[in-house]
Amino acid sequence: MGFRALFLFLILILFPSLIVEKGWPGEQVAQPSFWVVGQKALPLSSLTPKQILHILKTDERIWGNGDAIRVALLSNMVTGDDHWVQWLGVASIDTLLSEWIEADLVQDWPAPKRFDNLNTLLEFVARTPGAIGFSSTQPSTLPPNVRIIPIQEKAVHSSS
Repeated sequence: MGFRALFLFLILILFPSLIVEKGWPGEQVAQPSFWVVGQKALPLSSLTPKQILHILKTDERIWGNGDAIRVALLSNMVTGDDHWVQWLGVASIDTLLSEWIEADLVQDWPAPKRFDNLNTLLEFVARTPGAIGFSSTQPSTLPPNVRIIPIQEKAVHSSS
């Protein structure tokens, strides 16, 4: 066993979370459990990870029906495990936080609203045209005008 292989072996023994939690750079990260909710009137049937990322980065600001996109998040998605953000291809939630601050201050675009519990998030989505909510908890009941928006799986690249 060469020095390089021995070094990598020792790193894996000393820091097993390196592989389990974050993975190697470029490695496909498994889809985490999170749910997207929105009003039934939103002009979409599902969202791709790329669309979600554009919405979160405020690149997409208006739905096809003309409603402004308003993002709502459960607070634990911002302060807790950011595995869901890594799955979208962003290094950490801090990257999005800095973009939201810039959008709010410089571009005069509201940063995502944060909610401490799922019921208040769902109430916001139900009463706000164009609102979309991200939750780490699957809603057991929904307001009558709100639905879960399916997330399409990432395409797996295969070599031909």
